[in-house]
Amino acid sequence: MRVFMVLDGLDFGGTETHAFSLAKEMAARGVHVAVAARGGSLADRFREAGCSIYFIDFPTAIEIDEQRKEQLIQQLEAVMKKENISIVHAHQTPSGILAATAARRRGIPVVFTAHGTYYPPAELEEMLRLASAAIAVSPPVERHIVPLISKRVLIPNGIDTNEFAPLGRGGRQTLGIPDDALVIVYSSRLAWAKAGICFMFLKACKDVKRLFPNLHAVVVGDGPRFSDVQSLVRLIHQTCRESFLHLVGEQSDMAVYYSLADVVVGTGRVALEAMACGKPVLAAGNHGYFGVVEPSGYAEAWECYFGDHGSRQGCSRYLLSQDLKRLLASPSYREQLGTAGREWVRQQFHIKTCVDQVLGVYASLLKGESS
Repeated sequence: MRVFMVLDGLDFGGTETHAFSLAKEMAARGVHVAVAARGGSLADRFREAGCSIYFIDFPTAIEIDEQRKEQLIQQLEAVMKKENISIVHAHQTPSGILAATAARRRGIPVVFTAHGTYYPPAELEEMLRLASAAIAVSPPVERHIVPLISKRVLIPNGIDTNEFAPLGRGGRQTLGIPDDALVIVYSSRLAWAKAGICFMFLKACKDVKRLFPNLHAVVVGDGPRFSDVQSLVRLIHQTCRESFLHLVGEQSDMAVYYSLADVVVGTGRVALEAMACGKPVLAAGNHGYFGVVEPSGYAEAWECYFGDHGSRQGCSRYLLSQDLKRLLASPSYREQLGTAGREWVRQQFHIKTCVDQVLGVYASLLKGESS
């Protein structure tokens, strides 16, 4: 089996990290994986995993002139021929539509993984019209695509629990954070709704700081709103007359940052990775606020993908502050949540199980093509 993974780009994000986890595990099993994308900081990691990389200048939207579109489709066809590709797996709509068009010309089946409900409707409809099968990463996403494609399956993000595991707090020294500090880590792309959550998070940290003077917070991520986040951090530091908020930008080794935390605030894949590292999670995402992820609420958390594809209520500074206070006040509660969370991720979201399921989708399509 020879797989062609297609993404818009290879910068760090939930979609890109998920695709990398799939490619890495597949390559370890002897499956040949080639990757096409604009490029980005994850490219070296794909290469190290044994993947062939092809840099293609994909557009940010599918509305481009026909000549340019045809050039890109032919470029993708040439890669498929060179790599003797047997299945195409797309993850985003501009690149996926072009790759699926090329694959159809060559009689190659196409799988599309829908990572959220945020795709432009016309692009999603076109993508699923061209796909042979679709994978949804959460129940709300599966419901979102039901009217658009009959051959679909729900397969969650897979987490490598060897890579994402408790590592100790060594990362604190690099940031100048004392060993005895209470540390909250927030991780997301600083764009759209998630940038708004970051603003609320930083203001909530300012509120909580009054009760927990040894509090530090670390924001991991980059994006178009990064400079706005910097401005808010400067203002909070001036007001508090103390520097306790740390902006570290995009980072490749997220397990180090999860491990230095006492609490992680995030959504989607971030929530799963943090739990795999044995950390309690406060979930808030694009859709809204979920809150503390507790064993009694695991099914509900998964159902709404930790606030990213559904939520309990709108997110607010007050809700974040109240739940952060509850978590920070009880070391035993945090430890209990961390232990239970890692075990849940290990049982329900292990990368090996996820790849087994994805390869099963590939095999069913290839069997159908040959029969």
